[in-house]
Amino acid sequence: MEHFDLLIKNATICTMDSDMSVIQHGYVAVKGSDIVKIAEGQVPEGTTASKTIDASGQVLFPGFIDTHTHIFQSFLKGLGADHRLIEWLNRSALPYGALMTPYQHRLAAQLTCMEAIRSGCTTLCEFFYTDQNPELADGCIAGMEDTGIRSVFIRTFQDRGEDYGMPACMIQPADKAMEEVSRLRETYADRGDMLSIWTGPDVTWSTSREGYETMLEYCLSENVRYAMHIDETEVDDDMCQRNYGQDIVPMLDEMGFLTDKMLGVHCVNLTSDEIRRFADHGVSVSYNPVSNMYLGSGAAPIRECLDAGVNVSVGTDGAASNNTTDYIESLKFAALIQKGFTRDAARITAPQTISMATNGGAKAVGMEARLGSIETGKRADMFLFEPRKLKSIPMHDPYATAVYSSSQENVAATIVNGKVVYQDGRFACGIDEHDLSNKIDAELAKLRTQINA
Repeated sequence: MEHFDLLIKNATICTMDSDMSVIQHGYVAVKGSDIVKIAEGQVPEGTTASKTIDASGQVLFPGFIDTHTHIFQSFLKGLGADHRLIEWLNRSALPYGALMTPYQHRLAAQLTCMEAIRSGCTTLCEFFYTDQNPELADGCIAGMEDTGIRSVFIRTFQDRGEDYGMPACMIQPADKAMEEVSRLRETYADRGDMLSIWTGPDVTWSTSREGYETMLEYCLSENVRYAMHIDETEVDDDMCQRNYGQDIVPMLDEMGFLTDKMLGVHCVNLTSDEIRRFADHGVSVSYNPVSNMYLGSGAAPIRECLDAGVNVSVGTDGAASNNTTDYIESLKFAALIQKGFTRDAARITAPQTISMATNGGAKAVGMEARLGSIETGKRADMFLFEPRKLKSIPMHDPYATAVYSSSQENVAATIVNGKVVYQDGRFACGIDEHDLSNKIDAELAKLRTQINA
């Protein structure tokens, strides 16, 4: 007789292992935070579990990993619509971001993470750039932890950028920013791999060369991973050419900034030479298809990145430049944009899209040994996909159905670190959606009064 903490039985299991193995009728057993057994067929007699889920007719996938979002922007869905990046920032994200309180950040985090969990995400990377008050970061982290999601908190910095509209209150010398990163790492050191603290420059036009150098020295000496917006629009290279006489990627390469600790976000304007540089140094890419379309930035060269050996993951970006944190919706865009812009229907396949969302995401966050696939010894981060919904009936292929014919209603359960955080429309954290909505509306009324004043 064997006892487990969690047992999922009678499932079709898309393991996303190196062989892309699919178990047509099997079970997964979990002890603590880890997967300890995967097998085909019926659960052996005498097996018991503290919690058992009968997944008959459902598909078990590894949890999706959203490698880029801005949590506070969940307060701003639809603001600044129909403008390009800099105009959009100055009309919505920056004015509100300069005013939001720690409590408002906590509410935004609850909203963002619950929406992510409902769309099959088990890990969320928060790219945090409202740095004017240290307590804002703590409020955001508290909201993430409220929901039970696995979190990567990327405390970024801006040491210039007022000429592009960056609020003065958000600008801080890089050495002071690294002190704050150290504080966060010390404060949350006991969270294990449920919370990782990173850093990074926010955007090229708000970062000085000295800022890059200071941050890089800190990250290499302290073994800290980092991310940055890069080549989202032509502004990145324009700014670098004006100030340093070269494009951003070659400049960073000369500095030794391109490493396997780096996650480059957007990468819409990467050249073939820059893709090669990313591949040579092990830089990962976070592909944000919806925001790239929403802001008119363009389509990132994802097929070229994959062919060159660059690891690619998928992010939703902030809800003010996406209008949702629905990861499943972003996956459909991720595939279709690549097909449509190149007139090649096979350019990105459904299995490749799911792989970017799972394996690619795990490698991008430096956790490929623990996340990204359903294998023994890995963390029990998974979700159950229910195909018997009008939008997805009939299911001929689980990958194609998940990418092209599904929505949040297809997610029957989400499991993070061995715990069921969402099942059948209910969140284990106990946060009520209507109550959360009312609290956010009340806080938005305060913010609008400040903005109007």
